[in-house]
Amino acid sequence: MKAARRSTACISGALLYCSCIAAAMQYASIGLPKSFYVQFGGRNSLTVALGEAVAVAMLLAVVSAVWGYLTLRPERRRHRPYLAWMMSGVGLAWAALLIFGAFTFATAPRSYSAPLQTLVLSSNAAPLFGALNIVGVLLGVWVAGTLARRKQLSLPSTRSRRRPSGPAHPEPGDDAESTQGPQTVAPPH
Repeated sequence: MKAARRSTACISGALLYCSCIAAAMQYASIGLPKSFYVQFGGRNSLTVALGEAVAVAMLLAVVSAVWGYLTLRPERRRHRPYLAWMMSGVGLAWAALLIFGAFTFATAPRSYSAPLQTLVLSSNAAPLFGALNIVGVLLGVWVAGTLARRKQLSLPSTRSRRRPSGPAHPEPGDDAESTQGPQTVAPPH
């Protein structure tokens, strides 16, 4: 069962990151209200790009905290939350998407002329697909692991309590039957 919980946490972490990046791409295509763009210097300003990236990362942190808690929460006290396994799943998915993004970036020649802030902060731009997104997901999973650990410690113990200390084998009384075997005498030499 321990191996099943570990693999579930790892696979859930990978699926979480892939789902969050897909959602971030959708959120990035929606954008912020136009009044925000005008007020902070236009669509391509650093302030707007950073604001969008932070807003998406915070939203991903909330989503990953809920997803992570539902995955990591223990049912019994002895079930530890496998936070490191979930984080490793997120890391594997991040590495796979980074490699995919590098190939996508290499095959699209017009992406070479994009400004650096777009390549680093935009959730639609390969190869990083938003550098703050990984931070948001990892932060959410860490918060979920912390909450799951607190839940585990608040659960009652599942182990049986020890019997009170005393003699291991009680001495039989006069009216009790003896539990010792017959005494044997060593043979003479």
